[in-house]
Amino acid sequence: MIGKHILSGDIAIIQRNRDARPGDVVAALIDNESTLKTLFVDKDGKTKLKSENPKFPTLEPVRELVIQGVMVGLIRREK
Repeated sequence: MIGKHILSGDIAIIQRNRDARPGDVVAALIDNESTLKTLFVDKDGKTKLKSENPKFPTLEPVRELVIQGVMVGLIRREK
């Protein structure tokens, strides 16, 4: 998530009961894999998860996409 300035070792604060909207960073379960990505809807109306690191692809669910919550904060520990 380098494009959103979320670094390895950071702790994302997730709110579970908040409706996710396109552009939100979400914790998601996609085809039985957990991830933190940016939610968006493409021009065909398909919900996808955008990686904010150009080394990783955009994800589109094959079977299932469950939004587990929306990121509302971040904790970064000094190294």
